[in-house]
Amino acid sequence: MTGGRFAGRTAVVTGGASGFGRATVQRLARQGALVTIVDVAANGDEVADEISAGDGSVTFHFADVSRPEDIDAAFESAYDRLGRLDIAVNNAGVLGGGWIHEEGATEFLRRQLDVNVIGVWNGCRTALRLMRPSGGGVIINTASPAAQVPTPGAAAYGLCKSAVLHLTHSLAIGYAPDQVRVNAVLPGPALTGIFQLDPARRDALEQAYLPNIPLGRMADVDDIAAAIEYLASDEASFVTGAALNVDGGFRPRLPPRVLQ
Repeated sequence: MTGGRFAGRTAVVTGGASGFGRATVQRLARQGALVTIVDVAANGDEVADEISAGDGSVTFHFADVSRPEDIDAAFESAYDRLGRLDIAVNNAGVLGGGWIHEEGATEFLRRQLDVNVIGVWNGCRTALRLMRPSGGGVIINTASPAAQVPTPGAAAYGLCKSAVLHLTHSLAIGYAPDQVRVNAVLPGPALTGIFQLDPARRDALEQAYLPNIPLGRMADVDDIAAAIEYLASDEASFVTGAALNVDGGFRPRLPPRVLQ
């Protein structure tokens, strides 16, 4: 579409081929943004074509977020569309649990660090390089309530998301003079593809989490995408350094052992 709140703006969404990322791409494109999906998904081109309905407003760039050269190329391709980058959503991530005493825990942590921390770092670094000369922009990082509360059985994930939250706060303060706003969304438990669970395990996941969600349901991908859309918009022009919980009031009281 030619109109909308993001008309004339460019956006990058990492992990944009599925889950929260795909829902975010749909919302931004619907409001007029030229969006680049950055993902390692084999069906990325198909997703881009489906969302844009053939008008070219959404494109796909294959990239591993843990590789700075991949991110540079992907973000620069978005920049080249209008000679600017306005919105960067660092959403790509991997999820999982595991106790620190278990076999392979250190290797699992390294994988989490590569994607969930280095990937966000790379996205922020490149976005800032492109946004600052253009007079500013918006960066939104996907963190987690695990960054704020103890996460028994998923310490690696909580550790990484805590790092994302700290990075968000630090960049928000450091780059405010450049008119770059940096915020984080903290999605609550959601049945997205990232869990890669069979129906029986999905049921177990819901049973473990629902008693701890006051609003009584798991998050929908559009709940998170709506929050990202707000943070990217002019309505949030005075919002930076925020950690926006979109979690139904989630407060874990028991270890989520279903993730073992």
